[in-house]
Amino acid sequence: MIHKLALRNLLRNKRRSLLTSLIIVFAFSMMILFMGLSDGGHKAMIDIGVRMGLGHVIVQHPEYRDDPALSHLLDNPEQLKQQLIDTDKRLTPVARLRSDALIQAGRHGVALTISGVEPEIEAQVSAIADKKAIVQGQTLAAFANSTDLHRLSGIVIGETLAKNLEVRIGDTITLTVKPASGGDLARSAFEVAGIFKTGLHELDTFWAEVPIQDLQALLEVPNQVSQIALYTSAGSDNVAQLATALTAQFPTLDILPWQTAAPELYSAVTLDAAGMYLLMLIVYVVVAVGILNTVLMSTFRRQKEFSMMIALGARASTVSKVVLLEAIYLSAFSLTIGLALGLWGHHHFATQGLDFKEVFGTAMEAGGVLLPEKFYSTLEANKLSLSVLFVFVLTILVTLIPAIRAGHRSPVAASQES
Repeated sequence: MIHKLALRNLLRNKRRSLLTSLIIVFAFSMMILFMGLSDGGHKAMIDIGVRMGLGHVIVQHPEYRDDPALSHLLDNPEQLKQQLIDTDKRLTPVARLRSDALIQAGRHGVALTISGVEPEIEAQVSAIADKKAIVQGQTLAAFANSTDLHRLSGIVIGETLAKNLEVRIGDTITLTVKPASGGDLARSAFEVAGIFKTGLHELDTFWAEVPIQDLQALLEVPNQVSQIALYTSAGSDNVAQLATALTAQFPTLDILPWQTAAPELYSAVTLDAAGMYLLMLIVYVVVAVGILNTVLMSTFRRQKEFSMMIALGARASTVSKVVLLEAIYLSAFSLTIGLALGLWGHHHFATQGLDFKEVFGTAMEAGGVLLPEKFYSTLEANKLSLSVLFVFVLTILVTLIPAIRAGHRSPVAASQES
């Protein structure tokens, strides 16, 4: 009987119930849609940042972070890489050697960062070394494995840098560095093997990569590297715990998760996530106000009805339950429709993606990372379940006071209002 009364009362004023339901459906479905696109965007930003010469976890000399000098390098990198793999088989360690350098071609010269890499391994984990980023020529790995005879070792440079130096594939350029011995400047010639384009000004203008053995010889640091970047097949979710576990096993090394190694990227993701939570809060408020408005209007117009029910012997708890059930049914119906619409939208964007460049007209970057042209929606089941549960709890909380007041309506009031 209580359930029938609650449903009948909702249908008694169809316009008000329908309007409230539509508000909740729209707000909740939009929240699911934005939640999926936001989480998907964060995942894409992190993946791109990690693949832009960073890594999920960075291993380096304890003094390298404060003073990235050649005197603070890691010795015996191959041995250390094997030790790291032994701790977790899901890790892919990549050794890198980096230094400031002057690159010259004819009368043009540019100061930049030169990175010594392992071409074969780098191509598997780095977006810079990926053949998709090469707009002209080939990757270092392909250059080294080609059957053509090359007089010089290869170098890959950014597209803007190539334009500034006025060089093309096959041209010779010269690198000048300060060796670790502190002696005279060291120079070496390289052949332009490939030209890459990442979309990031800093990388495309002031970055170049050469085989690590050539840079070690040029800098006079045999069997030494600046960093070992760790990539894990487990993804970027638990890298903080991974870094903590590795620090416990290698206490003499400085081991940083990507959040610490790339604070700008982490801040961009954190701020964007905070905006998403603010949006969720607004949705919760809209849902709560919508339900509260419906309950208050319903109870205000039915004060005489409640008084008469109590006068005829109905318990106060029965009246309160009727009001509470009305709100729960309205919320359940609206959330079910909103959930269905939101999941439908999520499925579309999870498979087709949202073309960011088409919507905003241009590519954008955040935290030093170029945002992908397409975002793909990603929803976490636990976050979605908590959102639905929270709305139900919120429904009960905002309805409690009107429901209790309706149940304690004095029968005397009914005679006064007759």
